[in-house]
Amino acid sequence: MNLDRLINMVINRVIRTLVSKGVNKGIDAGSSALAKRRTPARGEELSEQDQARRTQDQAQMSSQAKETAKRARKLARMSRRIGKF
Repeated sequence: MNLDRLINMVINRVIRTLVSKGVNKGIDAGSSALAKRRTPARGEELSEQDQARRTQDQAQMSSQAKETAKRARKLARMSRRIGKF
């Protein structure tokens, strides 16, 4: 095996790892931003019932976002495996 091919393999491996980490960070950032989007506007006051409902909705959205992120990671992993063929 020549040196050029060996260097190419190492660089490809590093780039693949960095892109994978970047995708994961982006998905996590997007899911947390989605959960925070439903916060009340400045100066807006909510009743206790509305506040409780909003907190419950945020928790539900956060769990949905985490589940979606998990599915997206799994799909990205599967597409990388398919791309090797």
